[in-house]
Amino acid sequence: MIKFNSVISDNPNPDLEFPPTMHPLIIKSKNEKLLGSYFKAAGKEKNPLLILLHGFPGNETNFDIAHAVRRFGINVAVFHYRGSWGSGGSFSISNSLSDVSSVIDHFSDKEISKQYNVENKKIILVGHSMGGFLALLTSIKYPQIKNIASLAGFNFGFFTDYIIKNPQFLNATIEGLSQGAMLVEGASGQKIYNEMLANKDEWNLVKRVTEFTDKNILLVGAEDDEVSHLQLHHYPLVESLSKNNVKLKSAIYKTGHSFSSTRIRITTEIINWLKKIK
Repeated sequence: MIKFNSVISDNPNPDLEFPPTMHPLIIKSKNEKLLGSYFKAAGKEKNPLLILLHGFPGNETNFDIAHAVRRFGINVAVFHYRGSWGSGGSFSISNSLSDVSSVIDHFSDKEISKQYNVENKKIILVGHSMGGFLALLTSIKYPQIKNIASLAGFNFGFFTDYIIKNPQFLNATIEGLSQGAMLVEGASGQKIYNEMLANKDEWNLVKRVTEFTDKNILLVGAEDDEVSHLQLHHYPLVESLSKNNVKLKSAIYKTGHSFSSTRIRITTEIINWLKKIK
């Protein structure tokens, strides 16, 4: 039992025999290397695993959250999708969804989970921006994954429908996607938007809410978010989940998309949520 504030304090009684450690990660996804970092919690016993998913292109890696979660006693894996930040292959949203599944399957393996001290029946998904979307949508494939958090999550399908109805925002949308695409391999703003069009129904989380009825979801939005606007990406999903009686905690912070001015608060939110499910 953790009896100290892992958000702002180190463990006053560290485990000197089995201390927390950090390891590089290399995981294969469709024969391409995904690069990342593994934050192993202290102790000899197996612990749950939190897979922490960054956004597009992934400037905010949320390592501060990873360290706090590890101090709390949960292992954390952070990785980069194909075509981003040194990982092999080409970037796309579809590839990123597949990559999340590859990482889940990797740590679900009996030998791998033993190697990394992972209690593989207790995998938690937490994502920021695009990562929140990936976490929610991927969890549908895995009945054993019950707990998902989305921080300033982006709803690609709902947003695409909005752009179709409001084409005056199309050029600005493609320009924004193009800026992110400059930092990844094999992508362009137009390619990503075309992918969004082709998958707009499957990728609309509001249309998938009945598939979350057995999940426990944390949604945190940002009032000053200029990327994942609350009116498009937060409120409609919260309303639909609530109508379908999905277990849900929703919060709104007075901050921007990356929660840069509320890092302690967002980390505390996650730790308090984890306390109820660990």
